[in-house]
Amino acid sequence: MSLVGKKGVDISSFNGDVSIEKIKNAGYDFVMIRCGYGGDLQVQDDTQFENNVRKCEAAGVPWGAYLYSYALSTEDAESEARHVIRLLKGKRPTLPIALDMEDGDGYKQKHGGMTFENIDNVCRVFIREIRKAGYYPMLYTGLEEIENYISPEVLDSVDLWFAQWWKRPDYKGDNMGMWQYGGETNYLESNSIPGVGVIDKDKCYRDYPSIIKNGGYNGWKKSDKVLDAEGYTYKQKDLGILALKELLMIAKKLKITTQGMDENGTFGDGTLIAVNQVLKRGGYEQNGVAGENFMKYLAKLIKEKI
Repeated sequence: MSLVGKKGVDISSFNGDVSIEKIKNAGYDFVMIRCGYGGDLQVQDDTQFENNVRKCEAAGVPWGAYLYSYALSTEDAESEARHVIRLLKGKRPTLPIALDMEDGDGYKQKHGGMTFENIDNVCRVFIREIRKAGYYPMLYTGLEEIENYISPEVLDSVDLWFAQWWKRPDYKGDNMGMWQYGGETNYLESNSIPGVGVIDKDKCYRDYPSIIKNGGYNGWKKSDKVLDAEGYTYKQKDLGILALKELLMIAKKLKITTQGMDENGTFGDGTLIAVNQVLKRGGYEQNGVAGENFMKYLAKLIKEKI
């Protein structure tokens, strides 16, 4: 099952010993789990992380992880990345690994960390270290941080988990992979789940299990034979991906897109961005899906240029 357009939740120890089965039965198809906060100290591990991972695995619910940042320097950011990597050892999440970059309790502001230089560099370093360790990084943040503290270069380098409790997301970038649309306040539906209580709710715009497994991220091997939503193994799709990438490279030369391609034979980040650029051009939902209708539309755009 693709996660594109599906709803999920994000949880931490603040939710207590939460029932993943009740979340799943209520129609929420994925979970982002807080693994901890701050630098690499065991005392800063989320006390429910291991329990929540175990319950998601038992229920067959895709999960990813996030860490709340308290970093005041790039050294702190490196420690926070080590914190996440330590807790993920031996696990294979199928959703991204996110840095929660906000200042909900005012710590960074109080200690001089809420500056453009610090926030931008912390995000840059964390993303780099998580990617270097083989995980699929993501940045959780809101409009204030995007507009005042994070450079376009850093923002465009990673998928965004956009936080805005509203009826629709104001962020329109191609890299929005998830949207947290409600928590204590929810303008779209109830802020709670029966038997679970008040909980943060999210919408997914990309089929992360397919992207992550196919790309060999988060402990998955590219040779792992994982079936996608249509029942194909990724090995069976290799030739199709190569053909798609050839068409997208032609599209770039014709200035239909601006995105270069990944230097590999998989549907990686660059390919995903290029696909979404074509979808945006046609006014379609930017869901990263390159199906039959997409290929026909891309071929039409190319033919119009040559």
